[in-house]
Amino acid sequence: MIDKSILNGTDEISLDTGIYIRYFETGESELKKNLRELLFHKDSNIRLHGHYLLKSEIYYILCRSLGREQAEEYLEQIEEFINFIESRYLYQIAGQIKCEFPIALSDCYSIAVGFLQSCPILFLEEKELSGEIIAKIKEKYDVNIQVFY
Repeated sequence: MIDKSILNGTDEISLDTGIYIRYFETGESELKKNLRELLFHKDSNIRLHGHYLLKSEIYYILCRSLGREQAEEYLEQIEEFINFIESRYLYQIAGQIKCEFPIALSDCYSIAVGFLQSCPILFLEEKELSGEIIAKIKEKYDVNIQVFY
């Protein structure tokens, strides 16, 4: 469940790939309900930020599980809600994070987006994003990383 308090004082947020993938899985879940309530509706005042690697990840994962046509349809839906960041510094920050920490490159990009936009970054629990690594990234980059279990 998403703690609504992480949105206090912010109107921007970065979501990692895992959250989008879980949202598009079949069946209802508490996470889907929370995302629709808080973020994924036309009256939401929260601006979602992402990166172009995110689009590739969402596409290939959905393509494998649901097929090309459904993956393309879902991507069209999320493109309406996400501001894709194209900063010339994004790759440098993501690369620096990847250089320092053994985590997925896409996770590095999500963190870099949060850093550049000064907004919280939401992740689902991942093995490689241990509490120790998250604490070190938070300290070094002064970012607000939230992990949902």
